[in-house]
Amino acid sequence: MNFQDFQRYRLLAGVSAVGLAAGISPALNAQDIQWFQFYGLPEVSAGVDVDASTEQTRVSGSSGTYDHLYVMPVVGLHSTGYIYHPNLIFFDVTGETGWGWDEMTSSGGGSSQSSNENGNLLRYSAQFDVLASKPFNATVYASQDHTYQDYGSFDTYTVDANRYGTRLNWATDNLTLNADLGYRDETSTGLNDSSRITESYFNFVGIHRRKYGQTTLTLHADDLNNTVNSGLNFATTSLSAGISDSETFGESRQISAGTGLSYSHFEYSGQQEDTLNVTENVVVNHRRDLSSYLTMNFNRSELRPITTATRGQASAGVRHQLYESLTSNLEGHASIEQDNAVSGGTSTFDNYGVSLSENYNKRLQSWGRLSIGTGVTVDHQDQHSPQGTQTIFGESHDIYLQTSPNYRPVYLNEPQVIDSSVVVNVGSDTLVPSTDYTLVSSGQLTEVRLVVPPSAHVQSLLQTNDNLSVTVTYQCDALNQASYETVNFAAQVRLDLLGYLGLYARLNDLDNDAPAGVLAQTLRDLIGGVDFKRKWFRAGAEYEDYDSSYTQYRSLRFFQSIEFTLSDASMLGFDFNQSLYTYSGSRSQTQYDFKTHYNAKLPLNFTWYVEGGAFVQQLTGYNLVEGMARTGLSWVYGKLSVRAGYEYNIQSTTSGVWSEEREKNRFFTYLRRSF
Repeated sequence: MNFQDFQRYRLLAGVSAVGLAAGISPALNAQDIQWFQFYGLPEVSAGVDVDASTEQTRVSGSSGTYDHLYVMPVVGLHSTGYIYHPNLIFFDVTGETGWGWDEMTSSGGGSSQSSNENGNLLRYSAQFDVLASKPFNATVYASQDHTYQDYGSFDTYTVDANRYGTRLNWATDNLTLNADLGYRDETSTGLNDSSRITESYFNFVGIHRRKYGQTTLTLHADDLNNTVNSGLNFATTSLSAGISDSETFGESRQISAGTGLSYSHFEYSGQQEDTLNVTENVVVNHRRDLSSYLTMNFNRSELRPITTATRGQASAGVRHQLYESLTSNLEGHASIEQDNAVSGGTSTFDNYGVSLSENYNKRLQSWGRLSIGTGVTVDHQDQHSPQGTQTIFGESHDIYLQTSPNYRPVYLNEPQVIDSSVVVNVGSDTLVPSTDYTLVSSGQLTEVRLVVPPSAHVQSLLQTNDNLSVTVTYQCDALNQASYETVNFAAQVRLDLLGYLGLYARLNDLDNDAPAGVLAQTLRDLIGGVDFKRKWFRAGAEYEDYDSSYTQYRSLRFFQSIEFTLSDASMLGFDFNQSLYTYSGSRSQTQYDFKTHYNAKLPLNFTWYVEGGAFVQQLTGYNLVEGMARTGLSWVYGKLSVRAGYEYNIQSTTSGVWSEEREKNRFFTYLRRSF
């Protein structure tokens, strides 16, 4: 969907709204009509924004400085009211504009440049609710903003955004229809880089509810462009449609069935990907303690002009709860895959087997709880592929920042990945190689790792989270022809004592009888840990020994968290995380992450905050140090509000003889007075 198409849809929505108003006008009581009515007098405000910063960059002996001073007197207006009738169109409009000074100075390499310009500022937010109290209602909105976003990281981002669109809703007892059409233009700028996202999107969800079932229809269209550092542009176009149905039936409604059909189309990096997916799920509750299930999935994916892959998967099983604390599961499963490459012929990968699992969960009187889980899976694998490649479509992973205490290496499932073929998507967005993520080879496996510090693009996707749910499409060297069996044993145990101390261990053991010369994984992954939680204090430690025929590593991870409520008006907190990784080939990685914060409500309506932190990462031949300190004060007295603060950021990177250091000081103050 391009911008011209979006403008046509917006015009159509406006004409529809006018026609709707004309159609219902005879039904309105003339004596209640007010063509244009405000709820009270508009609220007027005046103030000033001041933002001053200085940045210094030193790269391998050379240095540069960038200074910025921004002084902007502003006036604003806020009003609410209605058009024609309170039940027809309600509006809420806020606007703020200013004119002032925007001075920039840069120097480096023996030269300097400066500019002193008349700056201007425009912020606004307008929302119109049409027939808000009716089954059919709509919202039209538009906004423009210039803000500074703190995502809880070591950098504050400048975000300039324009958004507008409309939402349409229709709800009855049995039917709900929702449509969302919009456009956004958002630029995020951090200490290291900038990212500009322009996106046009359309979403539709229709739900039909019945007494014992529900049908859902979804439509999605998205056209997204990401421009990195005002240079490279990455475009992604996505279209998808899906329909699903769920039913419960039987004499006692003991049978549940769900059916789904979906189609998606992606265009990115000069390639096109089309996927058709069909699913079926059936669950039968025979008794309170006995149930069975059946799942089936058919998938056909085409990556033009490279390959077409067809996959079929099915599993059926029985769950039995012998005791309240003991649950057993027996399952049979099979999968068939055929990969038709344009070059290299047809490859087939067939797998079928059986699995058995037992889960035990028991409360131990008043002093503890014991949880034990075990499972074993036996599979037969047939793989027949000529010399060539295999394409993997939409492999799902959760990738954590290395600054997160939940960070673990995320390896792609298949070995011998072709790095140039990897495409990482977050929903309709495509991540940028090298800038947003890197690929790290470890033995036969490939890790997808988010860049630290995160790029402006990734930080806008993360918001305040520390992980992204991604799908990865990639190619790998096809495995040799072989038939063999695999045995996978998994076990976990956790003991919670007195409600605050936990001890746990997990084991995953994978073995096979593949012929010599066939690349098939063997694995023993052992994890053990302890965690403690008591009032204001949390701490934990975990050890992992990951030994695979594809790659090996050992890790030791610690975390400590302290949160004091010093009084009703103040709070103090500390967070520490440490991790040490040792990989095969004498490679190592060490990370230390520390953050602290203090918040207090002071007399005379003052509030004060102080934050600080440091992150240190040491890899073989590479070192990164980040530091941050910030403090701020705010005061509200009647219709007068003041915010002021100071931030300091430093980042130092060394790799061999190359080094870079970035340092930034920023001061800001915002004053507003409403009348």
